[in-house]
Amino acid sequence: MGYYDIDDVLTDSAEIPCTFNHTIPGLGFLQGNPGKSINKNTRVTLPLWMSRMLAMVGGEEDGEDIPFVELNTPTVFSQKVINAIRASPTSLDIHSLYGHYYDMAIKWIGLFEDEKFAEICSELLLQRSIEINAHANSVMLNIHSNHRPSNLKYSGSNKGPTTIQQVTPFLFDIRRI
Repeated sequence: MGYYDIDDVLTDSAEIPCTFNHTIPGLGFLQGNPGKSINKNTRVTLPLWMSRMLAMVGGEEDGEDIPFVELNTPTVFSQKVINAIRASPTSLDIHSLYGHYYDMAIKWIGLFEDEKFAEICSELLLQRSIEINAHANSVMLNIHSNHRPSNLKYSGSNKGPTTIQQVTPFLFDIRRI
């Protein structure tokens, strides 16, 4: 992904729940209190790009380097969602959870080096790809078989649909995947 990739920009703008580990003056605007400080243990949602930076950089407290924020697990990666993915990867509507789920998962895995979550996401992608492939194959079989739906108009006895408008009803049935 690149700097001008719109998918990357949208993924980086995803809001991540964070907890501040330090009291920081002047950051109250993140809570809607301009000019005030943000207190230790305050929970806020920040865009991924900002929360990632604040989680990598930190301050010293009691002789220890502690990052400014602790990243909390977003709801799209909650245990409830993970359990739903494990139960049936193809029945979960990933797009309704977050439009750029896979991109976000890649960034999250990179941040935490979570191999277990990486395996779950790989299995999710594999199972959904198999489902999409099976659906695409069945669409092509329906289009080119002798058992064609009656709502399509054909220009010959063994020819398939002649225009994109005639093929479109089959293709958009894929939205449930």
